[in-house]
Amino acid sequence: MLLKLAWLNIWRNKRRTIITATSVFFAVLLAIIFRSLTDGIYDNMIHNVVSYSSGYLQIHQKGYWDEQSIDNTFEEDEQLYLKLLKNPNVTHLMPRLQTFALASYADKTKGVLILGIDPAKEKAVNNLHEKITDGKYIETSDENAVVLGEGLASQLKLRVNDTLVLLGQGYHASSAAAKFKVKGLIKLGAIELNNNVVYIPINQSQYMHGAKNRLTSVSVMLDKTTNLESLKYSLQESINPDKYEVMTWKEMMPEMDQFIEADSTGHYIIIGVLYFIISFGLFGTLLMMIFERKHELGILIAIGMKKRLLAIILLLESILISLIGCFSGIIAGILVVKWFTIHPIHLTGELKQVYEDYGIESIIYFSSQEKIFIIQTLIVLALSILLAFYPGYKVMKLKPIEAINS
Repeated sequence: MLLKLAWLNIWRNKRRTIITATSVFFAVLLAIIFRSLTDGIYDNMIHNVVSYSSGYLQIHQKGYWDEQSIDNTFEEDEQLYLKLLKNPNVTHLMPRLQTFALASYADKTKGVLILGIDPAKEKAVNNLHEKITDGKYIETSDENAVVLGEGLASQLKLRVNDTLVLLGQGYHASSAAAKFKVKGLIKLGAIELNNNVVYIPINQSQYMHGAKNRLTSVSVMLDKTTNLESLKYSLQESINPDKYEVMTWKEMMPEMDQFIEADSTGHYIIIGVLYFIISFGLFGTLLMMIFERKHELGILIAIGMKKRLLAIILLLESILISLIGCFSGIIAGILVVKWFTIHPIHLTGELKQVYEDYGIESIIYFSSQEKIFIIQTLIVLALSILLAFYPGYKVMKLKPIEAINS
């Protein structure tokens, strides 16, 4: 009965209800957009670096990370792949042979990162073929061609169909030298990687370095990044710990993890200020609701309505209005985030240059993880309910005669 009465009460004054629900609506919408924006930027930053280089998890020979030499490679093992793929959280495996070499064209020479890859697997996971800006993507593991980062090609004054000379150290101190046709230029989100990477078909890289059937690492891609730590321990138990080592991207790139942690602290402060502003907005609308109804509440108490029941009805009214605002905010938030997920914001001008100077892709993505919508909505709803106790407190202190004469 009290719930029904509260529902009827909120629609007696539609304007007041709409104003209060709208304040909750915008509170939820702003909180969702802000959190989605910050998480999207971080997720994209991590993906641009991790997926194209180390993987979210990397499996390599024990001791390789301390001494990243081609001599610390291991033989490709199909049984290892089968063990890893048995884990339901593992979506893809990408075998890689990663080394460093001198790249030369005409009178230009530069130290580069050599990534021997399986073109088909990289295409399926990272959509490398879609990032080709000139030329074509390498199709097979035996093709005698390479794909270069756009920035590196610019530094070496290279174009598609030119010949790139690579000189490095092979397996067991053998010499590694080869010429490759530049088949395509690629633009990666990680600026540093874009200026240094050379993608080579893995069979050609193994042949060049005299490391037939050998790998430096196997990069592991996950279904959800939140499963990172639990998956690491799960994989460690399923493989030979004396032979292989499992590392997360946070262990391999601690500087990026620390940057994100430090930057997110500032964002927590900003969103805390946002919640503070939201709370004052909600509190203002609740105060308006009390003062507008002061005369009415005084009459109800005077004719015998118990203050306790009246306080409960007011609480239920506030909760119902908050729920209306929250559900409307969720729907609007989903639509806005969905739109910006499909159509990310491309920065231009000076702002684009600032982002690229920091080695960050100048595109703003939004995150569509369910937890963003749930957590932000629950926080705003909890604030609304907490503030809704104030009208009940005012009713308990209300003096009927003063209220009637107000």
